[in-house]
Amino acid sequence: MLADLRIRSLAVIEDLEIGFEPGLNVITGETGAGKTMLMRALALVLGGRGDVELVRDGEGEAEIEALFAGPAVAPALAGLGDDAPARDAAEMTIRRVISTRGRQRAFVDDRLVTATRLAEIAERLVQVYGQHEHQTLLRPESARAHLDAAGNLDELAATMAARHRALVELDARLAAQRAGSDGLAARRELLTFQAQELVRAAPRAGEMEELEREREVLRHAERLRDAAAEAETLLYSGDGAVLDVVTRTAERMHGLAALDPELGAIARLLDDARPALEDAALRAGARARAITADPERLEQVEERIALLQRLARKYGCSVAELAGRRVELERALADLAADGADPAELEVRVATAAAEAWTAADALTKGRAHAAPLLGARITAGLAELALGNARLTIALEPQAPGATTPAHHGRDGRALTALGTERVTWLFAPNAGEAPRPLAKIASGGELSRIMLAIKAATAVTADVPTLLFDEVDAGIGGAVAETVGRKLAALAAGRQVICITHLPQIAACADHHFVVRKRTAKGRTRSSAERLSDAERVEELARMLAGITVTKEARRHAAELRRLGRVR
Repeated sequence: MLADLRIRSLAVIEDLEIGFEPGLNVITGETGAGKTMLMRALALVLGGRGDVELVRDGEGEAEIEALFAGPAVAPALAGLGDDAPARDAAEMTIRRVISTRGRQRAFVDDRLVTATRLAEIAERLVQVYGQHEHQTLLRPESARAHLDAAGNLDELAATMAARHRALVELDARLAAQRAGSDGLAARRELLTFQAQELVRAAPRAGEMEELEREREVLRHAERLRDAAAEAETLLYSGDGAVLDVVTRTAERMHGLAALDPELGAIARLLDDARPALEDAALRAGARARAITADPERLEQVEERIALLQRLARKYGCSVAELAGRRVELERALADLAADGADPAELEVRVATAAAEAWTAADALTKGRAHAAPLLGARITAGLAELALGNARLTIALEPQAPGATTPAHHGRDGRALTALGTERVTWLFAPNAGEAPRPLAKIASGGELSRIMLAIKAATAVTADVPTLLFDEVDAGIGGAVAETVGRKLAALAAGRQVICITHLPQIAACADHHFVVRKRTAKGRTRSSAERLSDAERVEELARMLAGITVTKEARRHAAELRRLGRVR
């Protein structure tokens, strides 16, 4: 879970620290108090892109630091590298730094990582539902993505895509053979050029991460070298060095230990600290001597990064997949040379690849057909808990029909084979009893979409092993009794995990286990936002403010107290 968040010099936030707990955590505050900036900070530590405009006026950089704790930390750290923390690590710190000079850095347990790697780690720890995320339900790929995730079909979908890609490759080779020597020559020339381009580039596994780390060191060489040298001086070699102070203090405590055993214990603690301080000083000195400003090497690194990124865009893959793409091209060239002029053997291979692709497609269709009604029933049950008792959400699987140009082996039984399978997956929604389900995008209102997304999150949380769910104003378009049901749903969703929710509705805030308020103050011409955890009495006052607005009346306080009492009833 997210245990602690510290923000420094981010827009209206000068220095803010907030500690979260298991269960339902709500964050409230007046409009413009800084709740949005709190969400921006959370997005940054989860791998989101920053902007120099976020740095507070007058400061050189903004820094956001988050402490995660719990059993999900170790799996999230897996694959970080040989020097990653222990696999049984129970805590992890993520830190993002945004400089006014345009530089952005990300650290996991003080280890420099790329924003991409940070996002990969964070997605195992936190699932985010933003203010407008319900609009993603209107995208064509939304239903398929949710269905495959809920049905544990992602691996099968990846197999489908790989087999379809292999079939398309064989199709192209067969077409080249059928085109005769000119077609074969053209394809051989293209494959040779592509393979040689990647051979010359010689991408290595993990190279991009290494280059990005080296680039950061080279960009900040002077600053890093000075910091390391200063650390060695302060710890070891300078006048009044820490090690000298520790040694003298320990000797003095040892001399007085006979009079006071507690001073002897302090001396032993200082003795234990000295080896670590010596090691830190030696490493700092070595690092200071190793770091050199090298503009020429920095230019080479920048050019290498640009080359790898260009090749990744050209070949439609990630930088990490370039080496594998080169192997695929070399294999295709070898196969092309072995095919000769007789396409008969290649036709057999195309038929085999088509059969394998159809096997994967049939398995994926079967899995989706099994998972769709189960997921639809769970979502519909959730809608009933969100004051949409007569509404139904179903997931339709519609076969994609072959077109006029679809190859014969890509079409079967009225279905067309694609990299995504053979069916379109769509949301169908019936808001009222007795109505036939219709496409969600055509009939759902904004308030309905918000509740549908919450019901989907609740339904898929059963299969998602993510300890923290983050909701940013999930209450868009709702109010009154519906808001109370949403609050209870969020509280139920928080059972056994952590839910963090920013809300402007008192009905939702009343259901929270922990309540934080963000406030904005102006002093000496500067605006500052702060966040604090509320006591029970303070919670009632904040609920009254949310109910009444500027003037908080006795009636508002009585209503708030009753709302809080009802919110405790689960």
